[in-house]
Amino acid sequence: MKRREFIKYTLLSSGAAALMSACGSGNSGGKKKMKVVLIGLDGANWNTIDPLIQQGKLPFFKQLKETSAWANLKTFRPTKSSVVWTSIATGKSMQKHGILDFTFLDKNNMRVPFSNVERREPAIWQILDSYNKKCIVINWFVTHPPDKIDGITISDNFRRVVARPPDKVDEYRDSVQPSIYFHKLLEHADRDYLGVLKKIGLPDYPKQYMELHPGKNFKDVPIMSSFRALAAQDSFVANISKELYHTKDFDMFATYVRMPDLVQHFSARMFTQAYHDQLVNDLKSKSLTLEKRKEAMLKICEVLEPAYRFTEDLVKSLMSFKKYEDAHFIICSDHGFSLYPGGYNHYDLPKEYEPPAGILLMNGPGFKPGLVPDASVYDIAPTILNLFGMPVGKNMDGKVLQKAFSHHNRIEYKVYRLEKNKRMKRTNKADKETMDELKSVGYIQ
Repeated sequence: MKRREFIKYTLLSSGAAALMSACGSGNSGGKKKMKVVLIGLDGANWNTIDPLIQQGKLPFFKQLKETSAWANLKTFRPTKSSVVWTSIATGKSMQKHGILDFTFLDKNNMRVPFSNVERREPAIWQILDSYNKKCIVINWFVTHPPDKIDGITISDNFRRVVARPPDKVDEYRDSVQPSIYFHKLLEHADRDYLGVLKKIGLPDYPKQYMELHPGKNFKDVPIMSSFRALAAQDSFVANISKELYHTKDFDMFATYVRMPDLVQHFSARMFTQAYHDQLVNDLKSKSLTLEKRKEAMLKICEVLEPAYRFTEDLVKSLMSFKKYEDAHFIICSDHGFSLYPGGYNHYDLPKEYEPPAGILLMNGPGFKPGLVPDASVYDIAPTILNLFGMPVGKNMDGKVLQKAFSHHNRIEYKVYRLEKNKRMKRTNKADKETMDELKSVGYIQ
């Protein structure tokens, strides 16, 4: 869909109640079949997107926000990706779904990462699968080992093949379900890290850091130490997302990238040392003026711009594919970031600070443009179920975002239970790699 057509199409969405009703429950009588596309952008937030929109640097996000239902997406503590993305997928609190942190102590008192095995509640794609809906799920946080559904699941372990030599990649076959897609998707793996950065328009942040801070080593900075490999992983995820989106049919498509979160975690390190030190001192002494705060945030936005352009390109590529131009798109993040006395982060904020909100954009025939109040990460799964005309989970903690709809289906309720017999086994190898990655990005010590 061309940009002009996209704007015209989305502006007409507020009057599309009839189409919404037609899409809700079936495909009889020539009615178009409901399609939902869920795109996760880790750490994305309006505090850094809006200034770039105002500067004219994110034109597609600008159009999208103007023509979509949108919200500051409320999140909760702890704002850890493993926990919140599982709540988005299940519509339930961490106490219910069982993913409580990045790691836990097993029966042998060994520290191991939470995996898909520990999740106690069904994800949205498993619920849809029980209604014979085909789902494609790519790289969602804590999805290894992958769920067995009548669709395709690419777990968050598969992306790591780009950091392994070609003769070792077969060890990742269990990251793809069904495995027949394994070798086909491997064709999109690119191990030329610097070449990948150039292709996707990201700067070599480690090199820039060394130039800004002579005598310091980027390998001492969490996330930046492995950034080139992490960027190649996100590029790989984007490539396989486009491949499966363009070649396979689905009812729901879900994919996740983490570039906005990765860059924000080291964004303040991309300031000069003098500016960084002064900012830290002003934050700690609570003497940072509103003018200086705005200046610091604009500097963070400048560092972050290429990461948002990368995610904007992915979103635009999916939304402009004509076959699914009538799909309902939901773009969300798990949290934002805050500039507070401890620095710029979303972890360990003082109690008086609210967990920083993420973003939510909903675009399609059944959504009407405008701000949606009181939207939460728990609301994504119930809203998707209502789009399909299916009952909402009775014990979900979220609600259907009715104010985002031009017309919504009647809300009914049902108890959904996890079918554990459709699950693969976790492996020590995958656990070790997850632990190594969590350490390299500074999520655990």
